Amino acid sequence: MKIRLDKAIVEFIPENDIETAELKALWVRMGNCEGKTKQLEPMGVYTPEDPATKNAARFHLEGLSEKELKSIPAFFAPYDTDVYCATCNKTVFVKKGDQIPICCGKLMEIID
Repeated sequence: MKIRLDKAIVEFIPENDIETAELKALWVRMGNCEGKTKQLEPMGVYTPEDPATKNAARFHLEGLSEKELKSIPAFFAPYDTDVYCATCNKTVFVKKGDQIPICCGKLMEIID
């Protein structure tokens, strides 16, 4: 995913089908008309040189309703692929258009 900054504007540009689906889910959660306005708040410190963080920046999505906090967005496989659980290493094959399953409380990840 590419990120572009222009003054007070942040633009997210997905580079594959999975990133497009994830950005769509974020857009729906951020733009939902229920309750107060949502905000992304930085979590911790962003240290790209630290291999433990895998060059990831983390944000907390503030302002979600109780209903939104309990719901897990559905993601669908963009193509036939294997998905795995990073917690227990379980692997499952999903066909294009099938919902990507939840395992160990988290969305399974596509094996590239």
